[in-house]
Amino acid sequence: MATDLCQNSKLALKFARGIADRFGSDLGTLHVFEFGPHGQAVEALDHIPSRERKIAQRSLEIFNADTGYPGIAADVVVAETSVTSAIIKFLDERSIDMLVIGTEGMRKGVAHFLLGSKTEALMFNSRHLVLAVGRKVLEASERRLRFGRVIYVSDFSAASIPAATYAFELARAFGVQADLYQIVPEAARNSEAQIADAAAEFCRQLRASNPALPSAWFDVDAEISRIVSERDLMAATRESSNLIVLGVQPASFLRRHVHTSFAYRLLENAASPILTVPVDALTSLFQISEAATSTGAGTSVTR
Repeated sequence: MATDLCQNSKLALKFARGIADRFGSDLGTLHVFEFGPHGQAVEALDHIPSRERKIAQRSLEIFNADTGYPGIAADVVVAETSVTSAIIKFLDERSIDMLVIGTEGMRKGVAHFLLGSKTEALMFNSRHLVLAVGRKVLEASERRLRFGRVIYVSDFSAASIPAATYAFELARAFGVQADLYQIVPEAARNSEAQIADAAAEFCRQLRASNPALPSAWFDVDAEISRIVSERDLMAATRESSNLIVLGVQPASFLRRHVHTSFAYRLLENAASPILTVPVDALTSLFQISEAATSTGAGTSVTR
């Protein structure tokens, strides 16, 4: 779990611990900081940890202890370019399966364009699963993490296909229902032929990606019936204690910051954590399937 030591990171750490316990995974925390001129010079010339690094390390250890996890690994890293790049580099070098982050809220307007959001950048630019815990998510039980249901959000795109298997397998692992919602642009909703073609192609690709998914998810008419407006989806995801899963693909800086992404708007409004699955996700689905099988948990699939 990457943290800037903010208040919402404490809740995110509880989710991280609950998921790690559920799947028998190792858990660690990461804090990325930026050097001042003095600290950088000390480490370069004297080859010893600077006072800044020691303070960052101690601050992270105190954060872990205050949250109730004094024994987990605590790593601090210097951001050589940007905090986001440092986190992604750390994930790649350590072969991390999932990144968990907490966010206090989204930036808007000029601040969003100039500064952007580290959360949004990680959701879109990391090749790893990213579980983002927004500011409206309620308190979680770290030892007995439970979800009421898993909500899989798609937009009929190829980018949303890999997320389907994650949503289904995670629902199995937690023994809950998996619901599927489709989002399409308002302008396209009036074109029945266009929607039918998109739904048919989605079902074809979905079946090809994983034939073991529920057969109801391969039905074109059923997929069309699952189309909801963004407003209706936002309302549905205000229910707490769920897990929202959606696929994402890399977006340019300009595209992300001029047009704030749907995933990020969802994060701002949802009362449940959001798991984003990149097109080329690195996590092994075999591990998720094994965990689900070992628990003997089943799942039902509805709208």
